[in-house]
Amino acid sequence: MKPVAGPVPAQLPASIPSFVGRAEPMRLLDAGLTAGDGATVTQAIVGSAGIGKTTLAVHWAHRVRRRFPDGQIYLNLRGFDPYQSPLTTCAALHSILAALHFPSHQVPADPDAQVGLYRSLMAERRMLILLDNARDAQQVRPLLPGSADSLVLVTSRDRLSGLVTADGAGLLTLPRMPLVEARELLARRLGVRRAAADQPALDEVIEHCDRLPLALASAATFANRHPGASLGYLAAQLRNPHQRLDILSGSDPATNLRSVFLRSYATLSPEAARLFRLLARHPEDHITERKAAVLALLSRAEVHPLLSELARLHLIENQGPDRYVLRGLLRAYGEELTYPALRVS
Repeated sequence: MKPVAGPVPAQLPASIPSFVGRAEPMRLLDAGLTAGDGATVTQAIVGSAGIGKTTLAVHWAHRVRRRFPDGQIYLNLRGFDPYQSPLTTCAALHSILAALHFPSHQVPADPDAQVGLYRSLMAERRMLILLDNARDAQQVRPLLPGSADSLVLVTSRDRLSGLVTADGAGLLTLPRMPLVEARELLARRLGVRRAAADQPALDEVIEHCDRLPLALASAATFANRHPGASLGYLAAQLRNPHQRLDILSGSDPATNLRSVFLRSYATLSPEAARLFRLLARHPEDHITERKAAVLALLSRAEVHPLLSELARLHLIENQGPDRYVLRGLLRAYGEELTYPALRVS
């Protein structure tokens, strides 16, 4: 099928001017693209809420977009949107076909026929497709082109294990920012002189933010609203974990940490949600399957899939066989779910 005539799609969102760091993840993305040269590459970037998956994906996509002369398509799949349902396959395909300038009145009604049409249109193209905020592998799979030479970049809070196993996708689990990159991020946003004025306080702020880029950016915004305050003052304000959430949660739902965490929590099964709240109240950061079972009054066989569900959505970190970690900001959020009075504001 010949490509439909029309302007070349260029739908990538703007890259953040203050983007810093993420050297190793970008190196891995570069290596994956080179290794797949001559065939469709599917690369999934997964990780916890606020860790910067979309920011990285957009920044890197801009870096490599010239390798895809037939254009770039961006689609928010709304997998973890607090206000709208995840995008259906039909709605997603209609958006992509519109970007490919295919007349809407000629799009077939049958979903399988829509997938076939999409793959036929993509057969003669070399494109970059960014599928942002995917709910799971099932939502992504129909949107994968069947031909060579294109790149599909997917972001999700889900591990997307099925996409790796069944569809051969590359998997990049985005870690928390290394300390040196977190310092660079704050220096870029606060100014080098202010960031260097009190290195111990700067590092304390970074750890209170769990080295999450979204939390670090929010802390810098708070600091810039108080230009006369020292970094020591900011660090002191962040020591109370519940006051910390207030400082790092503004009015915009897209950047409000509580809203961002809620999008993951709201997708949990009732049993996994209960376990998350219980783990947040547990005094130790690290938890084993046996301890979780005792805490939840369940058998190990019953608690295992619940821990797996929490880890799959990156609400806890799996740091090895039978070793899980719940980080400070998520712990504070989980405590508030049980004890709303803990909120400072």
